Amino acid sequence: MGIIKLIIIVLIVWLGISVWRKFRKTTDNNLSQPSTSKMLSCSVCKTHIPENEAILQDGKVYCSKSCL
Repeated sequence: MGIIKLIIIVLIVWLGISVWRKFRKTTDNNLSQPSTSKMLSCSVCKTHIPENEAILQDGKVYCSKSCL
């Protein structure tokens, strides 16, 4: 009967640690999410901007409508 109690205790501890790590990982991801977008250089003024904010036209990259 002693070995069964030990196995149950080990499983409970393992489960607790797994849940704690998963919770900690999700809260860490919510606190800081680094930008993963590629930086592009404007064809006119050479300013670097994130790819999702760039204006693409005729194969060239522009940072704003004024550079376009």
